[in-house]
Amino acid sequence: MSRIQNPVLKVDTIVDTENATEGAFKILKLVRPEWDLENITLKVFSDGITNKMFGFHHLENKDDTVLVRINGNGTEIYLDRKAEVKNFEKLHEHNCAPILYCIFNNGLAYQFIKGATLTTESVRQETVFRLVGKEMAKMHKIPLSAADRATEPQTFKLCRKFLKIVFNETENCDVELKTMMYSEVEQLEEQLSVLQSPLVFTHNDLLVHNIIYNKDQEKVSFIDYEYAGVNYQAADIGNHFCEFAGVDEVDYSLYPDRDFQLKWIRNYLACFRDVALTDIPDNDVERLYKQANQFALAGHLLWSIWGLVQARYSKIDFDYKGYSKLRMDEYNRRKQEFLSL
Repeated sequence: MSRIQNPVLKVDTIVDTENATEGAFKILKLVRPEWDLENITLKVFSDGITNKMFGFHHLENKDDTVLVRINGNGTEIYLDRKAEVKNFEKLHEHNCAPILYCIFNNGLAYQFIKGATLTTESVRQETVFRLVGKEMAKMHKIPLSAADRATEPQTFKLCRKFLKIVFNETENCDVELKTMMYSEVEQLEEQLSVLQSPLVFTHNDLLVHNIIYNKDQEKVSFIDYEYAGVNYQAADIGNHFCEFAGVDEVDYSLYPDRDFQLKWIRNYLACFRDVALTDIPDNDVERLYKQANQFALAGHLLWSIWGLVQARYSKIDFDYKGYSKLRMDEYNRRKQEFLSL
């Protein structure tokens, strides 16, 4: 991915989600005005469960593919889209994100990354998981400013933000559920904050569909930076381990076992510290293993609450309430096991 960046085009327009394809073509015409519409190929991506995504390329140059992302309905209520753009540009500056071409009121247009999204099988392959650890380490090494370090870590900040939306004081709500969820967030934050996991710049949403593997280049890239920001190092890792279970058909028996995690973490730490695998002390691997699994609980809690928000606002055909329950059930099933590590 080139880091040469032309000024980002900013367009004061809203793409109608009911006529998303037509709107995406209009954005493309602004980004690539020289392309004749008769020779453009369109691909609609269906992997996402929040936004609508369209890929365009000209038949004469298939290497230049433009993605147009239309934000999911109501996502501006719980996502800071201005912060997302800043994160996108920061990540591109450090060669961790593609080129951002255009910002419009409810979406973005940016450079397509070649490769295949990971699956529950490929995410376990040694070549791939070592590349994932390397890319995560590169992102985690992005320098933080003083303002960054003063920022509240993403995990629990988002939990509280989502809870406030779900249990709006002006609406009827399940008081018992509200009390329980707020209590879980407060108690878990208290238990995890003492682990002293370092604050780093994180992706925060590394499910398999957000990781692209280019086999020819032996490289992985991360996409979708809606939740990126300063967070606990172990939170990014623990959340990624949770996502080994998949998205469409979630299976938590696929959560990586201890042996796999230790190998994954040793590789990550070697990349993060720029040293050989043999130079990583066993104690450091063990410490991060414990932290990652305990922060995996925070991942389950966060995305369970997120599912309740999505169930209220999203128009995408996905069982968000069922997904929320699935994450909460796994949180409760693993809670004592992980906290006792």
